[in-house]
Order: sequence, then structure tokens, then C-alpha cells
Amino acid sequence: MLKQQTTPLQAIKHPLFKVHKIRVFVKREDLNNKEIQGNKLYKLDLNLKEHLKYNKKFLLTFGGAYSNHIAATAAACQQLNIPVIAVIRGNELANNLHKWSHTLLNAKRLGMEFIFVSRADYLLKQSAQFIYKLLTDYASQLNPELKQQLQDAWRHKQITLLPEGGSNDLAVQGFASLTAEIENQCANWTDLFCAVGTGATLAGLVANSRYQNQRTLHGVTVLNKADYLLPQIQEWISANRQYPTLNAWQLHHDSHAGGYAKTDAELSHFVDTIWPKITAETAIQLDPIYTSKAFHCFWKKLKNQEIKRGSTVILLHSGGLQGSSKNA
Repeated sequence: MLKQQTTPLQAIKHPLFKVHKIRVFVKREDLNNKEIQGNKLYKLDLNLKEHLKYNKKFLLTFGGAYSNHIAATAAACQQLNIPVIAVIRGNELANNLHKWSHTLLNAKRLGMEFIFVSRADYLLKQSAQFIYKLLTDYASQLNPELKQQLQDAWRHKQITLLPEGGSNDLAVQGFASLTAEIENQCANWTDLFCAVGTGATLAGLVANSRYQNQRTLHGVTVLNKADYLLPQIQEWISANRQYPTLNAWQLHHDSHAGGYAKTDAELSHFVDTIWPKITAETAIQLDPIYTSKAFHCFWKKLKNQEIKRGSTVILLHSGGLQGSSKNA
């Protein structure tokens, strides 16, 4: 529904790849849609189909001021004519338009409405008490007519609640089309690396990938102390698996560079010095929060001889090139 084109599986080259006798490709999901970019497209696709199927009145979602999810959701809802309201972390932004990020300004231009909430309340966003406070106290930020429409829609169960990052079972199922596309482009891949924020992308790739002996999917956490993600990832995979046998998968915690939106000297060296020496037919820009850490993890494992000789490696470029240099 949202994808505009089949994206390239772009070969990249470096002398070290020849030494280890491996082939390496970048799956260019940064090119799948101009505005609904990368993994966000797959997370949104089935969620928005479901929303339209049941003719809900509003989509209500959550995120930070620089969130790629907010940017993608605004663009997708504008394209599909879906009224959308985003709950944004940071009530200090409510009356300070001059402090709005490019992400918020562009989302507003696309028709998204905002409710700004305190950071303390945002942590409670999954509770019933939060929803009540949102629809009463915080909703006063909306114009009176829209506030009334939102409250009426909630009473009549006509609101789709889309979690932060767009991560849920429908998001996981949405990666079936991507895994099929990768399979058609490279049926003999052995290793696939992707960045992990909430874990839904990794879960989607594992749950939907056709099994082959010796295949491994590598999820690279961009958060420090991200062990808490493991049970949710396992639950998503178990609930949505498409094949009786799963490929091996791992969650790597050694490439977060200090935590979300942070960097260190080692990562900076990779992005500024090593990556430019990895050649491709067209230049590939990395975002500083997600793909750079996933690709760096692959590089470290190659240097440490943890990639088997003869492997065919796919690095998933999951987009994230808008507003990603700020904390989302």
C-alpha cells in the first residue's frame, strides 16, 4: 500500500571482504519512499490498512520531537487522508513554536495535530489513567471542536492507538513483503544485520524469513542496557512466525556507543574514515543513530573473524535520515 518501488540490493566492496572471501550488500530501504522511509513503512502498512478497514475516526500515536516514527506517520496519514494526532513527549513545547524541531514543523504541515505532555506523564502512556488525563486535561491544547470529536471517538471506540515507534504485531507481520523481496534478490544470504530500537524490525525479519541452514539474523541495539527488549522480541516472533523452523538470531549489545543518539571515538572513526573507503556504485549515507551502529557492528565482527568465510552478508539500511541527529 505504501511502498513505491523495489529497492536495490547494492553491492559494497572493501579489500577486507576479499581477504575473508565474503560478499556484502546493503538493502536500500532508505529509498523505499521519499517521506515514509525505511522500516517505518513496513510497520505502518498493515496498521493503516486495519485502521481504514474499520473506518476509525482518528489515529492516535506517540513519540518524541525528532521521532522518525512521527515523521513517517504524518506523511502516511496525509497520503491516505487519515486524521492523526500525535502525543509528543515534552509539554514545554506546547506554547513554544520556535522550539519545534524540523520533524514537528513538517508533520504539522502535513496535517498532524499534537498534544504535548510532560515527560513524567509520558512514561505512563500505556495506562488507562494516562488516556483519561490525555482526553480531558491535555486535550485542551486542541481547538474545542477537535477536542470534542476526539472525546466522542474515544467513547465510541473509533480511535486506533498506535504505539510509540509503531511497534506491535501488525508491524511485525508487515515485514513479510520485505523478507520476500530480499529472498528474490539474494536467495543464498547467510547473515543479515539490522539496527534495533524497539525490536519490532528484528522480530519481523526473523518471523518472516525463510529458513536455511547456517542463516543468522543480527539485531544491533542502539540503546544501552537493552536486555529488557528480549522478552518482547521473543513474544513477537513466537506470535507471528511464518515458518515452522526459525533461522538463528542474536541481539548484539556491544555497538550502542554509549546509548541512544550517542557516539564514541570508535563509531566516529568508522563513519568518518572507514565507511567512506567502502566503495559502491552510488554513495550511501548513514544515519548516526541506527544504521551507522548496525553497520559498525558488522565491521567489528568481520575484523574479529566472527563472520564465516564465504558468507553473503546483507546490511539493512532502515532509513532514519530525517531529523535523526537529535534525541527522539
